Amino acid sequence: MRSSMIRDIALSVTQLSLILAIGCAPVQAPPPFEGQAPLRPILGEQVPLITLMLWHARDLSLTPEQIRGLETFRGDFQRTAERQAEELQRLEVEVQGLLGREQIDLAQVETRIRRIESLRTELRLGRIKTVEKGKATLTPEQWRKLQPLIRGGP
Repeated sequence: MRSSMIRDIALSVTQLSLILAIGCAPVQAPPPFEGQAPLRPILGEQVPLITLMLWHARDLSLTPEQIRGLETFRGDFQRTAERQAEELQRLEVEVQGLLGREQIDLAQVETRIRRIESLRTELRLGRIKTVEKGKATLTPEQWRKLQPLIRGGP
């Protein structure tokens, strides 16, 4: 019972990670200081698209207003995603507790599972909407300059 609960929670965390990866791009980070070699993500690691835009603010010639807007979008989404992830984890633990009882209350289990799936949908749509807001912040020229960076180019 205990190992299956841990396995289920680990699965939920993995699924949440995949949901959060929506709108990410496999790219290398720019150097934090001038003249320093660029950092490379670990194989398979992806960087959120808005973070990529901010890393390359100078290369994209982002205005201070664009930078503030992107930082706001990213920060708002991160705060919301953290709250939703905490609630998802709490609900998963509750479901495991309900399933561990001798008499399972299917109505309670169903309510929690429906809320879990609703939160996952909200989280995924929230990321997509945030990425779209970020993309809309860029001019067509800035978007064109970003394309090679999304593909992991210079």
